Amino acid sequence: MAANKVNTRRDSKQMSAIPPRLASQTRVRSPVQREEAAPPSTLPPPPFEHEVTVVGLEWWLEAHMEVVGELAWLEQLVEGDEGSPHAPTMQLLTAHAEAVRDALYELYCDAADPRVAPLLGGGEPLEQHVRCCYAWCGRVVAMLGALAHGMRSEAGPDWTLAKKGFRSASVMYVGPSHRLRAAVQGLSIDSANPTEPLRNLLADLDAMFQANEQLQGTLGKRFG
Repeated sequence: MAANKVNTRRDSKQMSAIPPRLASQTRVRSPVQREEAAPPSTLPPPPFEHEVTVVGLEWWLEAHMEVVGELAWLEQLVEGDEGSPHAPTMQLLTAHAEAVRDALYELYCDAADPRVAPLLGGGEPLEQHVRCCYAWCGRVVAMLGALAHGMRSEAGPDWTLAKKGFRSASVMYVGPSHRLRAAVQGLSIDSANPTEPLRNLLADLDAMFQANEQLQGTLGKRFG
């Protein structure tokens, strides 16, 4: 049965597109399902029709696209230096940073549901945590970008500066939040209902926690 599982992950690098989403671009639409004579769907509706219509989440969109741009630059640097002995490490760290980006985007899509609104806003747990994650991730990507750029120079990478950058970024790191998880568990979500749009919210939150921990842990092994 696992072979028939549909990939439901969304492309976190394309969230600034202007046209509204079509049915084939929604959260868990099967790419092999035909539009005509389709059976009644038991899949959840799209989280929202248009990114810019998600009132109150403009800050999230802006922070996300900033990280997307920084990661695109890092990816180019890493791909252009595949012959370096440090390339495998840089590729691994870049992949972990991409996982953080993607996990945050999954939560962004979940947050479009009005039931999540109480967790957003000044001082609320989800917004506080997400803002901290983007600030930390941005600092990490900038540090990795500077390191990758140095690898392509005659002088070589500045490992001392990289370790200093890691320590600076680590101050901004926030680990899993029991308060946030409890707040999410307190929302009115029918997890057993296959048409429940938020049935994956808790799993998406845990995936974000895990992605953050993996990136921070891998950085600590190399620069700590």
